[in-house]
Amino acid sequence: MTTGITIGLRFTNGMIAYLQNDDVSTGAVGEEILTANQGGDLAQTANVSLGQAYTGLTISHAFASVVTQNALTARLLYAYLVGPDGAIIVPIQGGGLYNAQMMPLYKPVRLTTGCRAWGAWQAASDSATLIASVSICSPRKCDVFTVTAVDGANTELLNKDGATVGQSMNGIVAQKMWGVYPSTHGLNENLGGVSTLFITASDGSLKALIPASQGSGFDINHSVDYPVRINQNDGLFVNTDT
Repeated sequence: MTTGITIGLRFTNGMIAYLQNDDVSTGAVGEEILTANQGGDLAQTANVSLGQAYTGLTISHAFASVVTQNALTARLLYAYLVGPDGAIIVPIQGGGLYNAQMMPLYKPVRLTTGCRAWGAWQAASDSATLIASVSICSPRKCDVFTVTAVDGANTELLNKDGATVGQSMNGIVAQKMWGVYPSTHGLNENLGGVSTLFITASDGSLKALIPASQGSGFDINHSVDYPVRINQNDGLFVNTDT
């Protein structure tokens, strides 16, 4: 029983691209999503990295969806576009089987050779030890943070390079934030944890609350849109009780 991630893209010139990885391993690391032609049914070349296939084009809209064969449990932790230097350019919004929205990207992305599409998933369950994910965007930088939650304790989310939100985005004003936690009963079913993901200052005071979607596509993952200035010693946390 395999799980695949599909990414759809619209370019500013009106072209459309279809990407798919038919067998993505579960977990926070994720995998690259390449072009696909579905056995020749789509008129595009398969198994080509995004930047190589569409060099010079600019992406304006995108969606990501995840599906497991013979199951409805797959949840999208995140999807994003990454540059040749390995830095995340912008997240892609999406969800599970019934996700059906091609959303405008936080900012248009002009592709160069080496740009890639990436995605990650986890199966939903009633658990306090699933992977939490937060995508954060500002005009200067976007990044994605994940961690496997520890039941009843503040657990800090880190980016793919092991940096905290303060280390990664020091001095940046976040404008949009999206949270995901793929539990069937939410973050805090038993009310002993915190019902949202959250950012704290160095003294522990709250700076932002980030409500989490389930990553299913059934629930629209609205962004947090108020500005939050990130400082070096700020932390991004999840605290579950479910």
